[in-house]
Amino acid sequence: MRVNQPKNIIGMNMRMASSYLAGILFLTFFPWILGGTPVYGVPPVATQEKEGTRDLIYQASQATEQAWEEFHAAAIGGTLASPAVQSSIERQLHEARALLMEARKAERDNQFDSVKILTQQIMQITQNIVQASREKKQ
Repeated sequence: MRVNQPKNIIGMNMRMASSYLAGILFLTFFPWILGGTPVYGVPPVATQEKEGTRDLIYQASQATEQAWEEFHAAAIGGTLASPAVQSSIERQLHEARALLMEARKAERDNQFDSVKILTQQIMQITQNIVQASREKKQ
């Protein structure tokens, strides 16, 4: 009877260890499956601020595309006020795109204030581009 007893103790210890392991794995991976890892202190969803910056960057990107379309239509149509205006608009488009890249980098670095400032600059530049593109030759 003593020969069988150590086997039962080892078997009980193995069952207990496997149930602990299953519990730990469940507590570790279940929250991760639900969309986050609160076990490690990381919030399960993006913050509202980060979502707001994504929206700002999207709007700035759309404004830049619209400014490009306006400029391109005016350049193709030959209705830009002068070659100086064309070169000025091209410079501003380049600047807007560079600022957009900076804003995306700032978003990745979680620099939300920088994103807001950069997107405001982009919006102002693109408004100027659209306005200048709509000015006709005289």
